[in-house]
Amino acid sequence: MSKFAWAWTWFVFLLVLNIAIPWFVLTHVEKMSGAFLFWVVWVAVAIISAFVIFLKWREVER
Repeated sequence: MSKFAWAWTWFVFLLVLNIAIPWFVLTHVEKMSGAFLFWVVWVAVAIISAFVIFLKWREVER
């Protein structure tokens, strides 16, 4: 699998987590701390992932 495909796979995985965890896993958590901790960690992982991918970004040669 190419690096480009891995990047898209990773971002699709993050998108699935973004939908699945709040709606299915954290549904019965009554405290805001559980949801808040998820969002803080998720945003940090998404920002770091985007930063790493942009650092490795290369122009396609023709």
